[in-house]
Amino acid sequence: MSVQVIPYDLPDASLFAGTDDEILLWKPVNTVIVLGQSNTPALSLIEENVHADGVPVTKRPTGGEAVVLTPRMAVITVARNFPGMTSSKGFFTEVNSLIMEILSDLGVKELVSKGISDITVGDRKILGSSMHRREGRLVYHAVLNLGEGTDVFERYLRHPRREPDYRQGRLHSEFVTSLKEEGYNVGYDDLAARLDDYTHSHLSPVNYSMVYDHQ
Repeated sequence: MSVQVIPYDLPDASLFAGTDDEILLWKPVNTVIVLGQSNTPALSLIEENVHADGVPVTKRPTGGEAVVLTPRMAVITVARNFPGMTSSKGFFTEVNSLIMEILSDLGVKELVSKGISDITVGDRKILGSSMHRREGRLVYHAVLNLGEGTDVFERYLRHPRREPDYRQGRLHSEFVTSLKEEGYNVGYDDLAARLDDYTHSHLSPVNYSMVYDHQ
C-alpha cells in the first residue's frame, strides 16, 4: 500500500502563497515527514515503517530531499520580495550566515557551510534548507536539528537519490547530527530570542514581520 500524501498545511504554508516579507520560527508538535517537491513516497521513504507508526506525510512546495520533522527540531522560514529577482544562492548564503552567527553566539563551534545550502558542525549536518521561487519572491525553508536522534531518519528515510559531495555515501546516522549530540544545550527559546535580536539589524530590508509558533 502506498503512503498517502496529504496537502501541506504546516505553520509556514501561508508564507509560500503570501506577499509580505516575513520570518517564521516554529516547532513541530508531532512527528511528520515532509517530501521535497520532486520526491515520491516509494523512492524516498521506507513505507512499511511509515505505515506501521502512522506518521503523516506531506509535500512542501520547495525542492530538496525528504525530511522528518519532530518536536526536537526548529523550522525557520524566511519570505522576501525582491524588486529585481536575486539568485537563490545569494539568499541561501545571507540567511544561513545569519543562522551561523546566531549559533556561534550561543556557543556552537566548528560551524561550516557545505553543499548547496547545508550547515554542519565539522562534517556532520545540523541544518538543511530549500528554496521556493515565485515571480519576485523567494521563500527559504530550513530545518535545524536541536536534539533529535539519528535513528528516526534511519527508520523512515531511504538513502536520497541526490546527495551533496561532502556526504560521500554516508548513512543518515553517520551524516546527520544534532546540537545536543555535539554537546550543545541550545533550546528552541534560546534560538527564538537570538533570532528576534538579529532580525532587524542583520537582514535587509528590515521590514520583516517576526512570528513565533510553538506548535
